Amino acid sequence: METLSIIILALAALFAVFWTFRINKVIPMVINIGMALGVVIVLIPALKLFTPGLYIYLGFVGLAFFYGLADLNRALVARLVICLMTTGIFLYWLWHMNHWHGNTILILVFVLLVGLAGIITKAKLKNELGFLTIIAVDAIVLLLSAQFSEQVPG
Repeated sequence: METLSIIILALAALFAVFWTFRINKVIPMVINIGMALGVVIVLIPALKLFTPGLYIYLGFVGLAFFYGLADLNRALVARLVICLMTTGIFLYWLWHMNHWHGNTILILVFVLLVGLAGIITKAKLKNELGFLTIIAVDAIVLLLSAQFSEQVPG
């Protein structure tokens, strides 16, 4: 499952980089590249830079949150989707990195439900599709790895 998770996250980062060249807003472009860079640094085991890569990733997740908060030209639903998805994944990694106890799986489900609500309400998030895809794929991979880690005997 770990190899499949790496491939899926790498494809999401590749999509974000590809999507960067299809948009024309600077801040989403920077967020896409930064989050993809953080994911790539985390995924290359030879670098042994998991924690710095995660800090880069979380820094750009925080930037995405403030972008969603400050972009007043966007509808409220779109801003809420950006802010809630980024807050959820940020809180998950904060809990995980600090070894705090709690049911972090609920945060991942919340992130996916907010993304689903954004799709259902047809929120206009074309420029943000790259980094929201990375966040959603990160939540899916974490949920799947949590599910498979509980089922493996040993």
